[in-house]
Parts: sequence; structure tokens; C-alpha cells
Amino acid sequence: MSRGRRRVEIQHAEDATLLAGWMYADLLLGLMCIFLATISFVPIDNFISSTLVKTNYKQVDRGFNFNRGLSLVYDEYNSKALSSDIQAFKDKERLSADTEIIFAQVLGGYNAKIESPEAGRNRALAYSFKLSEDMPDLFASAATVAGADDSLKTTEIALRLTFVSKLK
Repeated sequence: MSRGRRRVEIQHAEDATLLAGWMYADLLLGLMCIFLATISFVPIDNFISSTLVKTNYKQVDRGFNFNRGLSLVYDEYNSKALSSDIQAFKDKERLSADTEIIFAQVLGGYNAKIESPEAGRNRALAYSFKLSEDMPDLFASAATVAGADDSLKTTEIALRLTFVSKLK
């Protein structure tokens, strides 16, 4: 050996710490197999007694919402025109006579250049108060929201109505 250098051979001992992750994964895989083997796949009809399950299911809610609502725009307040438009919509969509309005959004128009959205919302509120006074039966169970929209003229009011029909 030249110049006093000695070759030192490093002995590599077997180290199992590198395999610990794989052993953990194998353990979880084995436990999953045991779990899947022990659960039973029993059809639900045989598992639950027929005395516990009723065959006739009833819907908790007594109505269903109609997917398409009615959107109307009016230049002036006219309760007769609104009533006839609602009835025409019910007839066109073949809704039953007991169909009710459950949600009404009333939007008042405003001019964004000279007034705030509060002015349009106030117009919508005044319109909704007139509706509740003149047609209390039509809007009795309706939740009403008033808002403003600057795409409407200051004289216009937009209505968006959602209907619910009673289940029989």
C-alpha cells in the first residue's frame, strides 16, 4: 500500500428500516382483505323485517316546485293584468288550480346616473305592498324579496314568480 493509506472496507449490515414503509403498506392491504372477507353481502329485503319498513312512502313536503318561473315586466300597476297573466301562465304550463306562488322577486327600475339603487328598491317595495293589499290570496304564502335593477326603466317593475303545486 502506498504512502500509508489503508483501505478500509466498510461492512454493510442489513438495515430493515428501508423496508418499514413497504411492510406497513402490506399490513394495511392484509387488514383490508380480512375486512372484506368478514362483511356479509345480504340483500336489504332479507335483512330488514317487513314490519319495520312500510311499502308506501310519502313525500314529506306536500308540494313540488315548478322548474320554470314566470317573469313579467310592467310599466304601471295593474292587478287585473297581473292576475290574468298568471292565469294564462298556469293554463299554458298545465298547472293545477291549487298551484300557489311561493316566491316573488320584485325589481324596481332606476337610473344609475342620477339615483341610487335604493330608489329602485323603494319602487319595488311600494309595488309589493300594493300587491299584498289588492291580491292577498294570490301572494298569501309567498316569500317576497324587493330589489333594484338598472337595466329597467324608472317606470318599470319586473316580477319573477316561482310556483308550487300541491301533491295529491
